[in-house]
Amino acid sequence: MLTVPVLKKFPTDAKVTALSSGLNLSYGQTNGRLVIGDEKFEISSITSMFEFPNGDLIVGTTDGLHTYRNSEEIQQTEFETGVEKIVGMENCAVIVDGLGRASILDSDGDFSVINESSVLFASLGKSIAIATEAGQVSIYSQDGQKEWERPPRGEVGERITSIGWNGESLVVAREGHGLVPGEEEALEIEYWLKGNLDKRFDVGRRVIAIDGQWMGLDIGGVMFDGKIVAKLDHPVNRIIDFGDYCLAASWFHLYRIEKEGIVWSVETQGMVEYLSSNPSGTSVLIAGSDQNDYTESEPVILIDSTSKPVPIIEEATAIDDWGDAPVVDIDASELYGNDQSIEDLAGISISNQSVQTGLIDALTDEIEIQVQEDEEEDLMLALSLDADEVIAPTANAGGDQTAIADDDKTAIITLDGSGTLDPQERVVSWSWVDEFGKEISDSKIVKVKLPIGLHRLELRIKDRDDRWSSDSISVRID
Repeated sequence: MLTVPVLKKFPTDAKVTALSSGLNLSYGQTNGRLVIGDEKFEISSITSMFEFPNGDLIVGTTDGLHTYRNSEEIQQTEFETGVEKIVGMENCAVIVDGLGRASILDSDGDFSVINESSVLFASLGKSIAIATEAGQVSIYSQDGQKEWERPPRGEVGERITSIGWNGESLVVAREGHGLVPGEEEALEIEYWLKGNLDKRFDVGRRVIAIDGQWMGLDIGGVMFDGKIVAKLDHPVNRIIDFGDYCLAASWFHLYRIEKEGIVWSVETQGMVEYLSSNPSGTSVLIAGSDQNDYTESEPVILIDSTSKPVPIIEEATAIDDWGDAPVVDIDASELYGNDQSIEDLAGISISNQSVQTGLIDALTDEIEIQVQEDEEEDLMLALSLDADEVIAPTANAGGDQTAIADDDKTAIITLDGSGTLDPQERVVSWSWVDEFGKEISDSKIVKVKLPIGLHRLELRIKDRDDRWSSDSISVRID
């Protein structure tokens, strides 16, 4: 396997939640620490950021939007519910607030409102594509005028899992649960060109990331033009299109993938949750947490995706050194002959031996050795199971649930994985994820607040041999 060298590691003192690799290398943290090049600022908790081609950096926080130019704040816009995410391209950015409402900001600082609520995804090309939690997909001009809306497919049971642009075509990944008679279960990709359905096909896999012709899969893998070109063990939740290749984030690795497969991978200290690159791919920032509260925050990594790959060098371990230990030659007659006792070979004198024998006899007199046959049988059974038969754990997310929403149009439900089959206690990690591959919790049992609608939630477990098992449920909030 090949890799590329890490050019620099930027230290952090809290979880990183935003990156920007443009004219400035910038990143933000949950504690409000903002780093722009060599400058540092303290603001409220940072959620997202984007840099316009002119170098203006917009930073989303829990209290609003901050704009920086030449490392100085030039504008601050308050958002009552904070900024949840920013999606940008060239001179246009979509700002989504904490209630899922979207607005457009251009590089001149002018805002336009998008008449949508509960925005789930935004993708920018020549126009702006918006997908909502209700499954609606629409296209807006960069000044906020609605140009097109995708016809819905069925009234119940459809979810949009990702959207993206491939040239002028809008690519929509959908999941149909087939909850209504006559509707089918499907995991499909749709291509819409100028408001018309160009093609549709069932990929049999949940697509959770789209950029150009490249797609990231929830079950682990990357597709190019509808065909799998690389299989991975974990979901691909971030992907950047560079034409002939893409950068794909999966678990603790960033991969360069071409049509022929994986070219190299870079292993990071944290899960790759945030990824940013300049247009040429020469400055790529990577960040993410290892999901462990007992370790320090992980650094931001800088690589050049165009650099020449090199072989991965395995570090030497103590086990490797055993082979270098000197060999002691001993003749068989010395080891098994009758001329020397074992005590002589071990360097134990007769006097020392008698003292030790007396001590052992004294200890033996005080200790009554008892063997419990039942305990011995249980131990032998456990050993035989470990040695001869490994019972892999099987995930159990529980049954489907239905709940009535409160006045705030949400309901709290309990996700319980305690029904998981794990007779040999082999499970080492738990992960609840939503229908878009985003982790909700790493606990066996967790309470979550869900809005009105149909939700697909999945429990994933990993055993000590890094094998995965999963089970999913549907939760309907009325």
